[in-house]
Amino acid sequence: MKYFYLVTLSALLAIQPQQVEARKKTTDERLAKLERLLDSQSLVQMLSKLEQLQSEISILRGEVEMQSHTLEKIKDRQRELYVDIDRRLLKLERGGAVSSAPAAPSVTKTETAADDKSAKASKQDIVKEQQAYQQAFDLLRNLRYDKSITSFRNFLKEFPDGRYAHIAQYWIGEANYAQRKFNNAITDYQVLIKRYPASPKLAEAMLKISYSYYELKDLNKADMNLQRLIKSYPDSTEAGQARNLLKKVRLQLKKSS
Repeated sequence: MKYFYLVTLSALLAIQPQQVEARKKTTDERLAKLERLLDSQSLVQMLSKLEQLQSEISILRGEVEMQSHTLEKIKDRQRELYVDIDRRLLKLERGGAVSSAPAAPSVTKTETAADDKSAKASKQDIVKEQQAYQQAFDLLRNLRYDKSITSFRNFLKEFPDGRYAHIAQYWIGEANYAQRKFNNAITDYQVLIKRYPASPKLAEAMLKISYSYYELKDLNKADMNLQRLIKSYPDSTEAGQARNLLKKVRLQLKKSS
């Protein structure tokens, strides 16, 4: 009996190293396989994160470009506005200083009084319009966008054909654009283009419409509006910016096709 246990123990001791070696080999292979799998998953995750970061950087860069453009345009327009107001006020002051000539014999006193009253009312309307516009513009300058939009809309109701009407409509679009309310901005810029076709702000409005569609990921409409801008105002600063944006739009369209 004792001899049997010794033989069995010897057999077990002889087999154990082989089994241990086999198990070790199997374990090493499994570990190597897991390491390769983990390495592959890590690489995929890193690539995914890299693409995401690149996309975010691109979006942020676009936002910075658009915000810089908006700020520059607001600053430029402020300077233009103050120069325009000073010029108009000077013109009004000069007009008011003209000496009155004797009335012609054929003109009655009643007619003269009516003309004076009409001229006085006209000047009052001009001053009233300027004050209403300036009030709305001051709200915009202080970044009180919603209140400025309301004020500009009230201004347009009272002075729909006034000298500042087209600029007021443009600022409504700008206020919505600054708040990233791109659908509203598009609508208001389009109102400017349709209602005030002689406005010098049309190229800027068309560019902002294109930027708005770009932000909304509607690349086809952005492409269409950019082409329209370039065709209508080929030598403008806005056309140059439109060409740069058009390259980005078509690159993204190509990637998505």
